[in-house]
Amino acid sequence: MAHSGLFGLTKPEQGFVLALECIASRQTPLTWKKSNHVINGQIAMKSEAMLSGLMDAGWEIDWVQFDSQAAIADFCKGQKKVRISFTAEDAKLAGLLPAKPGSGWQKFPAAMMRARLVSLATRMLDPRITQGRYCVEEVSDFTATPSTPAASAPTRQTVNVTPESTFSTIEKLEQILEPHSDIANAFLLSKNLIKEGQNFRDVSTKVANMIVSDPDGFLAKAKAFSSPTIE
Repeated sequence: MAHSGLFGLTKPEQGFVLALECIASRQTPLTWKKSNHVINGQIAMKSEAMLSGLMDAGWEIDWVQFDSQAAIADFCKGQKKVRISFTAEDAKLAGLLPAKPGSGWQKFPAAMMRARLVSLATRMLDPRITQGRYCVEEVSDFTATPSTPAASAPTRQTVNVTPESTFSTIEKLEQILEPHSDIANAFLLSKNLIKEGQNFRDVSTKVANMIVSDPDGFLAKAKAFSSPTIE
């Protein structure tokens, strides 16, 4: 089958799988080909077969619009009537338009609109027909390689991140309290702001910011603690 070129197969293994499918579904390969095709290794269902399946299921199709701008149709079954559309705006949102040069969307936009609508309607109204398959036109779009310009290699830059706020707070603490470290440490220990064996550098960020924001007030309290006034 792969060497026949009739089914879109590229490997003998794909032919074996197709042969097993034909045996399981009791179809000849040519009968299977009437409804399906293989594109880049993916099985696709022809939109005509989808439409035929809807009609066999009792759906009547009344085409409202069928051109390069939109495909719109009413699908009727008994008392049910559903209008389904696929428009140029839908194609733009899906990245199908503007059309790529040489693509089916450039050559046959109306037919591409129709195929998309039929596939959409079939999956909505009777997914038993498609059984997870997409139409040939959809699979072709799925497997098409997007023509995107090659991105230039980003310039690598080394960024040194310094915890500036923490570092500057500690530095300021040292500038303020180093000359008075003994009384500062004793005062902080008395207030349970540090533990035995720690020093002013071990205070919490909140306490450090309070000291830095009012160093004179802190030192006045520390000195008053170390030299209490005797009345």
